[in-house]
Amino acid sequence: MGDLLTGPDGTVPDQLLPVLYSVGSADAPARIISWLQSSTSARLLAELAAAGKHVTHALLDTLPAGHDECYVRALLVHTAVLDPREEGLERITPWLERILCDRPAAHARLVHPYTHWVLLRQARHRASKGLTTASSWGRIRGRVTLILSFLDWLDEQQLTLATVTQNNLDHWLTSGPRRRHDIRSFLTWAHQRGLTNKHHIRPSPEAPDTLILTEDQRWQELRRCLNDNNLPLRVRVGRILTLLYGMPASSVRLLETNDIRHDDEGTRLNFGRQPLFIPPRPAALMIELAAQSRQPVPTTVGPPARPWLFPGTLPGQPLSTAGYSLLMRRHGFHTIPARSAALIALADQLPSPVLAELLNIHVHTARKWAAYTQPDWAAYLAERASPSVDRTLMPEDSTPRNSCERLPMRLVSTRRSPIN
Repeated sequence: MGDLLTGPDGTVPDQLLPVLYSVGSADAPARIISWLQSSTSARLLAELAAAGKHVTHALLDTLPAGHDECYVRALLVHTAVLDPREEGLERITPWLERILCDRPAAHARLVHPYTHWVLLRQARHRASKGLTTASSWGRIRGRVTLILSFLDWLDEQQLTLATVTQNNLDHWLTSGPRRRHDIRSFLTWAHQRGLTNKHHIRPSPEAPDTLILTEDQRWQELRRCLNDNNLPLRVRVGRILTLLYGMPASSVRLLETNDIRHDDEGTRLNFGRQPLFIPPRPAALMIELAAQSRQPVPTTVGPPARPWLFPGTLPGQPLSTAGYSLLMRRHGFHTIPARSAALIALADQLPSPVLAELLNIHVHTARKWAAYTQPDWAAYLAERASPSVDRTLMPEDSTPRNSCERLPMRLVSTRRSPIN
């Protein structure tokens, strides 16, 4: 390992000594030797040491983006050589410069300020409050890509922001995917600066209900997760958490083995503001996965920083959101339809404030899911308050039941459950 980190003067630079000590103290020397001999990321680390330059995030930003650069950066952060940073946020600016360098200057003059003063400014504000996830940065890239495709279309139609009409815009919106409605924010910004006329665009429409599993499909998936030993253990556990509690990939991947608590009263998962009760059969799988996840990951070096339930391939980091979703799709599981079905089922049993607190979601989000199954009593109450209504004709049981009557003692369906 010392040879790998040797600088121009024949010694290991002081800055890289923590890497030497951390990797050298690993419990699996055969794995470390294999990494040193065959890994391209190890060769990149050797090149940085041989160059004799002080390694910084800015220096790493000049390297070609890819797995090796990500791995070396993660290793240096993991060993405290570099300070941690919000990688998703910091990578947006270099990515933007790369994609704009070959674009028309007129496009760059629009996209560059909008990205920096609107998208990134909002993202930094949310990041300061801990409200961002890995998918947040993907959405920024998606917005920029959408704007560039819209500007390309304007050029093809020999239009500009100043000359595009509502009819032109409606044609573009209806001839492509739903996400085109996200252009609304950019056009509002452009209108405020006098670059285009005021246009009317509805927010992006909701996905159709066909993207939601039926209740029977949801329970069928749960039975398979519990009984199919051919599925990888972490796939089974990830599916169960989504199918039972509607957890998104961005939350599941950040769970730690310490979040699973088992005692004489049962198994609970620390998630949100209240622990979640885990039924016995899923709990057994989660406990097994926790024991498995505490073992060293073959593709990483150095001791783990945190006991991730879903460890990733980069040192000290969990499985990425994209990697987790890809793992699930490879085994025929799509998170969004399953999560939607679970949230609808839970919203049918729990009051919205309780659901929001248990699953760490906003109460408005909980109410949105409740709207799928629970009746809206506003019209009924208005009718009751009307003096023209003859209440003697109303059935005695027409009033809504107390929501507490619907509250289950444990977060499982009231129908016959296969998971106990």
